[in-house]
Amino acid sequence: MEFSQFCACGPSGYARLKQKVDACARLGRSYEFPSCELPSGCRPDRAQVGFWRHGEDYLLYFRPNVAYDGADPRLSEFFLRGAVQRYAGFQAMTDCLRGLDCALTTPKPDLFQALKAELQSRVLGQERAVEAAAFKLWGHVCKREPRRPLSLIFYGPTGVGKSELGKAVSPALNACLGEERCRLVWTELNTFTQAHSVYRLTGAPPGYVGYDDPAVLEEVRRCPHTVFMFDELDKAHPEVLKALMSVLDEGRATARREDEKGERELDFRRCVFLFTTNLDLSGAERRLGFAPPREEEARKSPEAIGPGGLAGRLYQADESARLALARSGVLREIAGRFSGLIGFRPLDEEARLAVTAKQIAALGREYGLEVVQVDPAIARALTPGQAISPRSTVPVLEGVLTPLFLANEARAGTALRLSGSVEHMYLTPA
Repeated sequence: MEFSQFCACGPSGYARLKQKVDACARLGRSYEFPSCELPSGCRPDRAQVGFWRHGEDYLLYFRPNVAYDGADPRLSEFFLRGAVQRYAGFQAMTDCLRGLDCALTTPKPDLFQALKAELQSRVLGQERAVEAAAFKLWGHVCKREPRRPLSLIFYGPTGVGKSELGKAVSPALNACLGEERCRLVWTELNTFTQAHSVYRLTGAPPGYVGYDDPAVLEEVRRCPHTVFMFDELDKAHPEVLKALMSVLDEGRATARREDEKGERELDFRRCVFLFTTNLDLSGAERRLGFAPPREEEARKSPEAIGPGGLAGRLYQADESARLALARSGVLREIAGRFSGLIGFRPLDEEARLAVTAKQIAALGREYGLEVVQVDPAIARALTPGQAISPRSTVPVLEGVLTPLFLANEARAGTALRLSGSVEHMYLTPA
């Protein structure tokens, strides 16, 4: 739980908060959040936050007391009020919290562009897919009171960056928002092939095997901004998607057991759900499967269009992909619940060379070496001309480069450049 959520609830959120506080007051207790993340500049960075009604007054308290040494005067004045703050009515308290919203939410004016740049630095050769994902993420994180989570399907051939983009979303959001609020939960759906496996998502009923095992979706209790990544959607049993219908549409689900406050409702409205599939949902005419794009299409970069034009283009792509998803056997009512479907194209030669250089750098780090530059001729020679996916390059690289990396273990901590030819490779300072 984050303290900023109390400052940006919106009318319906404050109404629910008042309802909870009043209900607890009738039972003679306060409504508490045991480990609430506080704004940057607070000491400690986490505290217990509680709400208490005393007659017509409402109290807001922190345990332990919070000291603020940041630069914003509104937050400084707020925390100087002390560990226990009394307000003449619920409206007075919420007015004070609303006044802190601008101090807590300082998104970059070009958040969309920042997200796009951050994701492009991590995913190579998929400019259109990255732009679409950044646009959808931007729209979601800017909402003060989202009604449902963001849910995206990444579709395309194997090994073109779908999973890489999914892994990049959480760190990119944290980097662009300037706070560590998102965390990734990864689930391989190729292990959810039986109908009963759906209970691993939602939790097994009392008395059933697996009741004590933690359910995947209950991770939202630990982090309300969780990024749920579900790999290989097409391998999962249909019951898995049916179990997610209400989560994707309403943003809520009922947990199998109560939390420490006696509540069973799980709130996913600020979460991001990502799915990957190798299904061809492109709907392209006269082209079978994931045929390589025409040469001029492969070289074409995304047009520089505004948000309105981009939204229109994505809508057309979404609807075409939804129809293809329904034709693949997914129920139309499920296909319509996803926020967006984003296509990935086969990598062109330039992108495949960049992926090879990235794989060489990753392999070097396994041996404690920082290979920050790779000669283009080396990358081209080590990139197979015909391969099922870029992953096929990894065993080749390991076989060729392991002797070289072992011979240079003493150069750990130095930025290196891979040069020479395949027959005679060597590492030099970058």
